[in-house]
Amino acid sequence: MKRSVQYFMLFCLLGLTQNISAQIINIDKVDTTPYIHKAQWDGALASGLEIDKQKATLYDATSSLDVSLQKYHELFIFSASDRFTYNGPDDFLNTGYFHLRWRHDYKDQLHLESYIQYNWDTKLGLEERYIGGANLRYNFWHRRKWEMTFATGLMYENETWDYSAVDSSKIPPNPVNVKTSLIKSNSYIKWEGKVSENANLAVAVFYQGTFTDFFQPRIATVVSFDVDISKHFSLGLKYAGVYNSIPPVPIFNFYYSLSNNITYKF
Repeated sequence: MKRSVQYFMLFCLLGLTQNISAQIINIDKVDTTPYIHKAQWDGALASGLEIDKQKATLYDATSSLDVSLQKYHELFIFSASDRFTYNGPDDFLNTGYFHLRWRHDYKDQLHLESYIQYNWDTKLGLEERYIGGANLRYNFWHRRKWEMTFATGLMYENETWDYSAVDSSKIPPNPVNVKTSLIKSNSYIKWEGKVSENANLAVAVFYQGTFTDFFQPRIATVVSFDVDISKHFSLGLKYAGVYNSIPPVPIFNFYYSLSNNITYKF
C-alpha cells in the first residue's frame, strides 16, 4: 500500500504540469447489493487547483458534484462540474457540464439507461453542447472486487463552435459559428476494480460515430485512480483524452486533461 501511495503522489505532481479540457459523458459504478424500497442518497463533492502552461501560464480552479438517488428499481444520477481559468485581468475561460442519467432495473446484468447533458468549453471554442440518448447496458462483476460494463445505443448531439481556439492562419474571412445537429451511435466499455484495500482504478473507452461516417469517430478515454484517506475523503487522479476525427472547426484532433483533486463523500 505504501508503494501505491508513493506512485499516486508522483502522478499528482505530474498532473499539475499540463491540462487541456475534455468533456466526457459521466458513467457510474455498478451496484450489486439487493434492491431496497427505502430511498437512498449518495454524493461526492470534489475540488482542485491546477496550473496549465500553454501560450501563457493559466491558473485553474475546478469543482464537481455527483449525487445519486436509489429508489427500489430506479437509479437517478446527477453530475455537474465547473472550471475557471484565469489568463489575465480581462480573460476568463470557462468549462463545465450538467449531466442527468436514469437507469431502470439498474442492478440487473442487462438493462436500459437514458441520459441528457449540457456542456461548454470556451478554451476549445465549444460554446454549447446538448446531448440526449439511451443505451442498452450489460454489467458483469466478479466477487464485488472488479467489474466490466458494456453499453451501446443512440444519442442526439447539437453543438455550437466558434473560432476562439483556431490558429489565426486557419480562420476564414468573416467567420460565423459552426452548428452541428447529428444522430450518433454511442458505445462504451469500462473496467473498474480495487488495486489495494483502499485504492480503486477505473478505465473507460467511448466510441461515438455517425452512421454516414462511422469510422471517423470521436473516441474518448478516461482513466481514474482514487485512494481513500479516511471514511469521507479521498485523493484522485484523472486522465481524460479525446480524439476527434473531424473537428467541426480546425483545431487539434487530440486534446486531453490531466488533473488531481480531493473528494468529500457524503
